[in-house]
Amino acid sequence: MNRSDPPRLSDDRRWMTAPTLGGFAGAAAILVVVAVVVGSARHVLPESAAILLFLTSVLISAAGFGFWVGIASAFGALAGFNFMYVEPHFTLHIARPEDIIKLAVFLLAAAIIGLISGRLREQVDAANGRAAALEVLSQVSTELAMAQTPSEVAQVTVRHLHALADGPALALGLIDGKLHVLAAEPEGYLPDASELEAADVALRRGRVEFASAQGWSGSRLTFYPLGSKREDRSGPVVGHRRLPPDRRDHGWREQAIEVILRQSGQALERVALTAEAEAERRRATSEEMRAALLASLSHDLRTPLATILGSVTTLRELGATLPPAAQGDLLAAIEEEAERLARYVEKLLQLTRLQAGMEVHMTWVDAGDAATASVNRARRSWPNARIEAQMPPLPMIKAEAGLLEQAVFNLIENAVKYAPGVIRVLGEVQDGTLVLSVTDRGNGLPAPIAEWLVSDGMTRPPQGTGLGLPISKGIATALGGEIVARRIATGAVVEIRLPIPPDHKA
Repeated sequence: MNRSDPPRLSDDRRWMTAPTLGGFAGAAAILVVVAVVVGSARHVLPESAAILLFLTSVLISAAGFGFWVGIASAFGALAGFNFMYVEPHFTLHIARPEDIIKLAVFLLAAAIIGLISGRLREQVDAANGRAAALEVLSQVSTELAMAQTPSEVAQVTVRHLHALADGPALALGLIDGKLHVLAAEPEGYLPDASELEAADVALRRGRVEFASAQGWSGSRLTFYPLGSKREDRSGPVVGHRRLPPDRRDHGWREQAIEVILRQSGQALERVALTAEAEAERRRATSEEMRAALLASLSHDLRTPLATILGSVTTLRELGATLPPAAQGDLLAAIEEEAERLARYVEKLLQLTRLQAGMEVHMTWVDAGDAATASVNRARRSWPNARIEAQMPPLPMIKAEAGLLEQAVFNLIENAVKYAPGVIRVLGEVQDGTLVLSVTDRGNGLPAPIAEWLVSDGMTRPPQGTGLGLPISKGIATALGGEIVARRIATGAVVEIRLPIPPDHKA
């Protein structure tokens, strides 16, 4: 069946629904009431009215309890009418031949009424069953479409199997080689040894393991292996209570369960493919970042290495002839460039961490404290730079403090290198988003770099980007935000925009 096809719940056997003891009891009660009424008014009630009352009782019984109860009610009405209106009265004996014809016609009319009313009742039940099944399947399809993990798929499946089977349902999966409960309804339901054994057999053999018949020992649940079409058989197994075969709605419930299991298997396949696609995307991003790293290394490391090598060579060859002031300048240059290289190494470590797709340890962080720490660090690194900070009280966000501090520090470093004048670091909230901005009085970022910052993914950055901006962009993306650059009348602004959790918005 295609995913778009509605479930086909046939009703060709609906009129054959087995009668129940309650249905017979209800029909008998209706006949007794009619018989009492007719018997009480037999002397004043014409025979035609009595016939209509008895046929009405057949109609009510067939419409209320089904075809077979209606047929039985027809025979009961025949007996009641014969007992009260056919001579000799108050016996079931038939004295005149014409009475036989009259009773035969009565029985035929009652049987036809019972057949038609019962059939209509069964068709109404079938229609209600189809409507209920379609409603359930529509809801299941919607919830499975939103499921993002195998655990969520299992929870949706178990919840609806519990409702359809009107009994316990659960999903089991392999964790460290052992079966563990992934989801259960009612909550807290634990499988017994026979159910665990049946689930294990269903998982290992990849086939349905049916519940034991009522009164027999064994599993009370029927287990189905849910899994992708792959042969690893590591997907979960789900089980539900056996459907009683005498239920009036057994047919549509059984078919709805089959469709749900099929859709759940498809949802697991989709989740697995999505995970593979995400892994492939991360691998491609990692390759792009590696290419960006190699391109940036030649740009950012050549100058400090050349300075250090030149200063060391000069000291080695001409150190004895140089005055102390010149030697001090060369040593200061070596120290400055070595610190610069140390910062590059730190950036490389941060970039390698982002490149490897390492998990970001998200905790509640005061963004203002992280930005202030980056400002203090920048002031120590560049004592002559004019760096101002304005940090009003900011809401808490989910982030990693070290990464956020490094991202702001990289933006400040970029402004120190390329934009002389006052550098301002500002924190504020704009339309439910936390914004940490670095404003300088330079000419702003080149258009290709500004466009690259707001683009999706970590594609190769333009020439001259360096390491700082790619790292800041990677950190902002890892924290669920973005980085934006724009020009203003007095210079340029680079912003890190991060989401604020709903419970912490001002």
